[in-house]
Amino acid sequence: MAEKLIGKVTHYFTAIGVGAVKLKGKIKVGDVLHFKGATTDFQQKVTSLQYNRQDIKEAKAGQEVGIKTEQRVREDDKVFLVVEEKKKVTAKKTKKKTKKKKEAKKAKKTKKKTAGKKVKRVKSSKKTTKKKTTKRRK
Repeated sequence: MAEKLIGKVTHYFTAIGVGAVKLKGKIKVGDVLHFKGATTDFQQKVTSLQYNRQDIKEAKAGQEVGIKTEQRVREDDKVFLVVEEKKKVTAKKTKKKTKKKKEAKKAKKTKKKTAGKKVKRVKSSKKTTKKKTTKRRK
């Protein structure tokens, strides 16, 4: 997973377990953050985000927000946004296309094999019909 630097811790309120973070990028509730410093190194999901003592769902660059943290953070700790890498859609499409091409080739081969044969219907003793293939004479 890739990480993007989005801010730095400016203060930690020990009584309430909240870190003040000066943002350089956007974050929202539900994002996963990575706090990294000299003695700090942990990841957590944002559950509480406040700006001017008001709960907010999203914060933008330039704001100093309060984030409830599971562990202690220290001043000057860096805050990273953990970004999930996008899956390459083009690779899946090409695999599907190659599968379709292979299936089409197989269908053509079976048509070529059966094109040279004549199908005769033969009645069996149980009154069911069976197919019998023989090569056509040219």
